[in-house]
Amino acid sequence: MDKKLRILCLHGMAQNATVFTKKTADIRKKVNKIADFGKSTLPFDFGGTHPFSLSLFLMRLVYITAPHLSVHPDHTSETLREVAADPTAPDELKPYGWWVYTDDQTPDDEPLIGFKQSMDVVKDVLIKQGPFDGVFGFSQGASFASILTAMLEDRNILPDIIDSHFEHPPFRFAMMAASFIPERSMSSRLFAGKTTTPSLHIIGERDAMITPDQMETLAATFENPAFLRHTGGHVIPGNAASRNDILAFVTKFT
Repeated sequence: MDKKLRILCLHGMAQNATVFTKKTADIRKKVNKIADFGKSTLPFDFGGTHPFSLSLFLMRLVYITAPHLSVHPDHTSETLREVAADPTAPDELKPYGWWVYTDDQTPDDEPLIGFKQSMDVVKDVLIKQGPFDGVFGFSQGASFASILTAMLEDRNILPDIIDSHFEHPPFRFAMMAASFIPERSMSSRLFAGKTTTPSLHIIGERDAMITPDQMETLAATFENPAFLRHTGGHVIPGNAASRNDILAFVTKFT
């Protein structure tokens, strides 16, 4: 029986599974020191929504790509928009998001555009690749991970998406880097109560994209949140102290 911790990894906006794999390289290097290299595998493609995994002695990290191209100029560069429009460009170069933005949508609008479709993709992965012990998200992926964690714990939040009959159990833990509460009216419903799933919130003190205040507001929706603060910006911290703190949090669930 595979007793590795299985962790679902969700990338940030205008990224994809390949990009997030690279952004978490320092964390994986830390885990590699205790890896069973004879069992290390990369069995899936990076592209599209197909997951791929890194099988390690301690954990199995499963990275997936969001289903929506992220092409709003506020969130993507001209280069990325050109790649997104190129039908011959490989998926691992394209920008994807868990929900998308449009110029005519205001913060008072109810839906996160594309959110349900993304949930359908993730639910399929949870059932076919799970069960997962935890989730690890960055930026928009961290926000999505926070919502997913809450919905798996409380099946009354959005029962038309995840109800009591959905077969995947709540996560045992959640890790969010640069997370935030979306500026949509539905957020008051998503984060109305306290989520009790153990959580680690990674906060960059110099993050200008998602401010520390935004991250702390999201963390306050969890009961007894743990914090990892670093001096960097909108990044996954790669310094030794941060790697050790992340590993220490995860190993509590082995």
